[in-house]
Amino acid sequence: MLTDLKKYLSKKAKVSQWFRGLIESIQSVEVGGIIKIPSEKEKDWQSILEKVLTDACRHQTDQLVFLWDEVPYMLQKISAIERRSGSRNNSALAIVDSLRALRNENPTLRMVFTGSVGLHHVLQDLRDGEFASQPTNDMEKVEIGPLTLHYARALARTLLHREDIRCTSEDAVVERIVELTDRVPFYIHRVVTRMALLEEDASPKTVEEVVDRQLTDVSDPWEMEHFRNRLNIYYRKQLASVEGKVIEAASVAKALLNHIAAEAHPQSIDECYADLKSRMRFQDRDEVVQILNSLAKDYYLTRNSRGRYEFRFPLVRKWWTLAQGLAQ
Repeated sequence: MLTDLKKYLSKKAKVSQWFRGLIESIQSVEVGGIIKIPSEKEKDWQSILEKVLTDACRHQTDQLVFLWDEVPYMLQKISAIERRSGSRNNSALAIVDSLRALRNENPTLRMVFTGSVGLHHVLQDLRDGEFASQPTNDMEKVEIGPLTLHYARALARTLLHREDIRCTSEDAVVERIVELTDRVPFYIHRVVTRMALLEEDASPKTVEEVVDRQLTDVSDPWEMEHFRNRLNIYYRKQLASVEGKVIEAASVAKALLNHIAAEAHPQSIDECYADLKSRMRFQDRDEVVQILNSLAKDYYLTRNSRGRYEFRFPLVRKWWTLAQGLAQ
């Protein structure tokens, strides 16, 4: 962060002079353009963070935007390290609490936290029923969804031209790519890249075959397996069966996804709950409601105006059905 801030301020002589004084005040050194904080000072991270951001807001006229990628993963790693060391500190929660305080104290400071998934899970684990901390309730939640139909078509068409792919009907091929990839840029790129390796002219049928092969390829070229693996990471709560035996929340989440994937129509909470009870000795409807809600927050599911759940992305549903052996 200090290195990035220095690059931004380097052209402003007055501010640059302040920055040099700031570096000296926290006893940092610059090596090869990278600012290093001595190990003995790293323990004082909270005061350093507060000083850097507060002083930066005061010494420049532009609005300061602090971008922080993969926040959930970072907090999880910090928490895991402390647990392994036996530390009773909760540094991960302290970090996001400190950042919230800094936003409140500095009106010109803006923060953007990004991550693939899971911040609500991580914060719940950090609070552990003991803390009332709400470190992000002053931040607006913004969902980054797929492309609009217009831009998805434009991307697919541009990539087809770039790869010099001949089509039996370009418009039909573009429409099929957009439909089968759910307008997600990552999958659009992957489909066109694979089609470029084929010798025959592309057709809508070609698109279907490419998608089917990629979803069933054991090497997982589209990295779809993370939809299954991350359930064990984020749904770690231990629930109780009717007999009092432990049931992992991840197992309940998988069972709910299996049910919804196999049904032709969106499912109500009661339909999900009834199916779950028929498959495992679990009778806590409130937990089912919470897990369905979390699965929606994690982009597996979406809830319609009637309160019924279905997969957010048909492509993910198709992969899940195949991966879980639910296809008839």
